[in-house]
This record gives sequence, C-alpha cells and structure tokens, in this order.
Amino acid sequence: MNPMSRIALAGALTLAVFASRGRAEEPPPEEAAAHGQVARYQIGTGPRSYWLFEPADPRPENAPVVVFLHGWFSVNPAFYGAWIDHLVRDGKTVVFPRYQNDVGTLPRDFLPNALHAVRDALGVLRSGRGHVRPAAGKFALIGHSAGGNLAAQLAALSADPGVGLPEVKAVTAFFPGEVLPSREPSFDRIPATTLLVVAVGQDDVVVGDRHGRRIFAEATSVPRERKRFLFYRTDRHGHPALVADHMAPTGANARLDDGEGVLRALQLGLGSVDALDRAGFWRVADATLAAGFAGGNLDEAAADAEAFVNLGYWSDGRKVAAPVLTDELDSAPRVILSNGIRVIPWDLDLRSVFDVGSSAVAR
Repeated sequence: MNPMSRIALAGALTLAVFASRGRAEEPPPEEAAAHGQVARYQIGTGPRSYWLFEPADPRPENAPVVVFLHGWFSVNPAFYGAWIDHLVRDGKTVVFPRYQNDVGTLPRDFLPNALHAVRDALGVLRSGRGHVRPAAGKFALIGHSAGGNLAAQLAALSADPGVGLPEVKAVTAFFPGEVLPSREPSFDRIPATTLLVVAVGQDDVVVGDRHGRRIFAEATSVPRERKRFLFYRTDRHGHPALVADHMAPTGANARLDDGEGVLRALQLGLGSVDALDRAGFWRVADATLAAGFAGGNLDEAAADAEAFVNLGYWSDGRKVAAPVLTDELDSAPRVILSNGIRVIPWDLDLRSVFDVGSSAVAR
C-alpha cells in the first residue's frame, strides 16, 4: 500500500474506532438564546474557503468573532454544528475555516490555509456589506484535535503585527493533536494577555495528552493565572455513558450539513450531544471567552470551580465525574496511551509523503 493510501485508510480507521457512540439527534433550540436565527455564508472553494455563521433575528450591529477550527478531515461544519449553533445564538460570529480539502492537502499547508481564511473573513466582516461587523477587542479561537493545535499556532502567530490577526483574547484547545510533529511557530510566542485553556480526554486513544501538555508547558509567556489544563474523565455510571474519547467535543447538527467530508455519514453519526458538551466543553469555552473579552483572567473565571466544571448529576442523584482542573501539569492524570495510537506512524518518511523540508520535521 502506498503512503498516501495508508494515510487515507488511517483517517477512516480513526473515525471507525468511535462508531459505537451512537447517532446524534437534532439538537433542540436553546430557550435562552439571544438570537433566533443563524445566518450562513460559504465563501470561496477548496482548502482556503470558509463558512461564516452570524447571529440573526435580531441581527446585531457588531459581534465578537470566534474562529472554530475543525479536526483532521472534519471539514463539514455540521460535525460541530450544535456547538456552532450555540455560539452564534449567544451572539457571536463564527468563522469556520476549511483549511483542508482532502488527503491531497499537505499538513504543512494547514496553518497557512487557516490563516488566509481567517484574514479574508475578517476583511469581509469589517466591510459591513451584508455582514455583522466584528466587535472591537473580542476575538478568540476554539479548536478540536488538529484544530486545537492550529488554534495555539494562530495565537502564537498573532504576536507578530505583520501577520494581520487581531489580539487573541482567548484560546480553548480541546483534545489537540498534530498530523506530523512541528516546532514552528513556537508556543512561547502566545501573548501573555491571552487566556489559554487546554483540555484532554481520559479515553482519547487517538491523540492522547502528549501534545496538549506540550502546548500548555511551552506557552511560557502566558502567566499561571491566565491558563488552565483540564483532564476530562469518563463516567459510565448511567446510560448512555459519558465517554471522554477523541470525538467527545463534536456535536452534530444536520441543519449545517454542506454535504462535504470524508465518510460524512459516519462523521455525522458520531456527534452526539450530551453533558460533556453542554455542561463541559461549551460551558468552559463560554466562561473563558467571557473572561477574555472582559479583560479578566482564569483565576477569576474559575474561582468557583463548581460553576466552571460541574457536569451535573445522574438521574439517581449521583454527581457526574467532573474534569480535573489545574494550572500544574504534575497534578493532572495522564492519558493512556499518552501519544495516542499514532494512526500515521512518525517513523514513516513524512518528508517524502508530504514534501516538507527537514526543518519542518522534528528529529
């Protein structure tokens, strides 16, 4: 089997591992939502295209901008549609860069593709022609899997004024991983003013926790009061079980389906919405973004740990296992396997497969 076929098969196997999670139901509308509609715009084609999701009914003059970065091959926004819907109905504009077309998109191009899409989207929004303008000083990044890595990389790039990104107020990287190892841009360039949350999952056998720990440890410019590390735990006490696997941060919404994606039907079927989503990932991101936009820090936002990470109770009254919240990596449990199952082995000749220079591959 040639290397490119191995990579395509690896992507399929990564998704198939989690087929037992069950099919997602259409998420109900949120009762307390500030906006009744989500306006959608698809701009461009190919790996530098993106979606804009803007609050409507009523349409605001301006709104915070959140860049939502998908995982490897998860280019269909419906895969994260429930979360996107939640963000937009709460009054935020979401930019969803595609950054990847198919297996032919080189991993070295993920970051420049995402950066191009974000800058273009900001230009479209700032024009105000038929779009909600960006609210000043309210720009944040959310990412899952490879998108979690991209979120941290974009935050690092934002330190350079020439890159053309606004000040990043908050980054939330959920279960971050990378397709091939890279040391650039260095995470110590993430600005000290950024709020940083990195989360990993107990049963994430795809990426483990090694890269999440690396992002957190190497973001040395971010002071302790402005960053937190979370270890989400699996709780099988009730039915259905709450499983902190790699696909846990996804939540499908067929209303945002654009018909794209490798194994699209399987991907949509994996995205169940449960307490890990609503009371876990969404709540943590909401609180982090709110603190960042208000100029606060995570010591303040997470001062009431019960409110920050409480996942609620089972029907028999037993409390759902809450994630471990810490600012010290040594106090967080490890994920087994710590580096995941490595569906693309790093001993593969990645330079020949992806045509990257030696400087882009860690030795």
